[in-house]
Amino acid sequence: MAGKKKLQGQVAIVTGASRGLGLAVAEWLTQAGAAVALAARSEEQVIAEAKRLAKAGARAWGVPADVSDLAQVEQVIAATLERFGRIDILVNNAAVIWPIDEVGEADPDEWAYNIHVNLVGPFYMAHSVLPTMMEQRYGRIINVSSGLSTTPYSGFSAYGAAKAGLDQFTRILALELKGTGVTANVIYPGMVDTDMQADIRSVDTSESVIDLSMFHQAAEAGGLISAQAAARRIGWLAGPWSRNRSGEIFTFRDEGWLAEVEKDLTP
Repeated sequence: MAGKKKLQGQVAIVTGASRGLGLAVAEWLTQAGAAVALAARSEEQVIAEAKRLAKAGARAWGVPADVSDLAQVEQVIAATLERFGRIDILVNNAAVIWPIDEVGEADPDEWAYNIHVNLVGPFYMAHSVLPTMMEQRYGRIINVSSGLSTTPYSGFSAYGAAKAGLDQFTRILALELKGTGVTANVIYPGMVDTDMQADIRSVDTSESVIDLSMFHQAAEAGGLISAQAAARRIGWLAGPWSRNRSGEIFTFRDEGWLAEVEKDLTP
């Protein structure tokens, strides 16, 4: 049983939760006993997935929202509080990968939107949820980042810059939250087997210098991580097991931490 029902009575918001990693995280959290507000831009899909979870007995609710829009973010927070009365966990998972293009060729509006979703969005979410968490003297903020925040990779200037900013934002947020009972951490889940990874592999680079062979090779070699495995690790960060950890970056390559997750979450 996920998390041994350790999250009973808690309430989580997961962004980008209509599919892929976000949906897997929402499922894990509900199995661990939490009520979950699933937020995503795709209204029909996120509502359908929340209804599916609720039909299976979970406390789940779908909220259409684009995290790059502050008014929509504030509505997610207000609606979640109205429905569930508290917010204990925030998983900032919503992300866009586009544009995958060289700086000189990238569409400026698309580039800016990437930054708004991947960096400004998590700020909007944290900013809006913090008053509630501070009042509760408890909260877990988990920001989903990427190894591309530290490894420069041609074509990923927007995504890499946004994720690098997210890492530093999280470190500073954790400093500001010291002693409040609210923590903030980053996770690099690795190459997760989701539609986003498939989208990257679908890019036609025949007329570009961009080399996406790393992504193709990982998929062909069976090196992609399942969304369920990555969700389990995020679940560990969302629960009591991470109580003394804040301002850290947890990665899929950290064997010591992964062993700790398995020890704590294995019945």
